[in-house]
Formats: sequence, C-alpha cells, structure tokens
Amino acid sequence: MSITAVVLTAGSYGTTWPGLEVLVRRQVIRNAAELQAARFNAVLDVRTSHFFYLDDDDTLPAGHLDVLAECKARAAPLAYTDELVGVEVRKSAPYSQAAHLADPLLVHHLALYETAEARRAVAQLPRGHYCPEIMLAWQVAKRGAAYVPRIGYVWNKRPSGMHNWPSTSLSQMRALLWCKANP
Repeated sequence: MSITAVVLTAGSYGTTWPGLEVLVRRQVIRNAAELQAARFNAVLDVRTSHFFYLDDDDTLPAGHLDVLAECKARAAPLAYTDELVGVEVRKSAPYSQAAHLADPLLVHHLALYETAEARRAVAQLPRGHYCPEIMLAWQVAKRGAAYVPRIGYVWNKRPSGMHNWPSTSLSQMRALLWCKANP
C-alpha cells in the first residue's frame, strides 16, 4: 500500500501492522520541543509515498487498510479521519483554516500525509516548543486536505499521557499563534 506508520517510543515496539511499513524511532520525549523535533525528523526517514503518526500506546481499528486506501484515494496531500476515544467517536469536519483555528484537534488521529509534501512543509516550519501536528497539518493543508468521515484510529487516551503536560497546552497555543500569522 506504500504507507508507513511512524511510531515514537521510549521503549520497544513489537506491534506489526500487516500491509503497512512501521518506522520506529526510539527516544525519550520530555517536552514539546523534543516531540516536535522527533516527529519532524522522522519524516526524513519515511521511504513510502504516504505516512501517518501512530502513538505507541494506540491502535488502529479493524478495517484500517480500507480506511487508509480511502484516504489515499482522495489524492490530497493530507487526508484525515474521525477517531475512537474510549467508547466515544470523536468526529472531525471538513477542512478550512478557520475550522482548524477554532478546533486545534480538527486534524488529529488519523492524519495521512503525502511524504513529499510533508517534507516540504517541515523544511519551512520553525522548530521549538510548538505542537507539531497542528503546524504540519496547517502547512500541508494549504495544498489540499480531505476529510474522510470514518474511524481511522483508536486513541487509548491515558490519564498520564503527553496531552496532559502543561508544555503540550503551551505548544498548542504557540502553534495556533504561528498558524494565524502564516495563513
């Protein structure tokens, strides 16, 4: 299918996903700047035409290959889906910059990127304490984005996850300010 799941982990990652390449980057992440650097640097190692980020403690739903095929068929530099959070479906919406600014998690899990477009975007984005997903989606979506209203990701939201770190909230706010200044 020519799609890579990019997994960042502090430990080992032994899960295989038939039909997908899995790129595992081992690193301890202590703050938002390290997360951004790890995510952006991993893009340079992707060997397939498309990729998405998969957190090491999350999973993909049954039928994920069909969802990914639908995302890829949209022929957009960015295609994204809804996600399952516990037992609730977190629905997204069609992309616009206004919608993205109003809902920073509009593009969250699963976001399928064309690798070449993501590399171009990463080369243009500032580094530091910024939320990588918000900025990368913002920049790539300038060339096109497609919303696929299907569950493409299972977020096993943990109470102690990075989403609860104060630096994560600050990095999201900094990323949104950057996006507002760079339409």
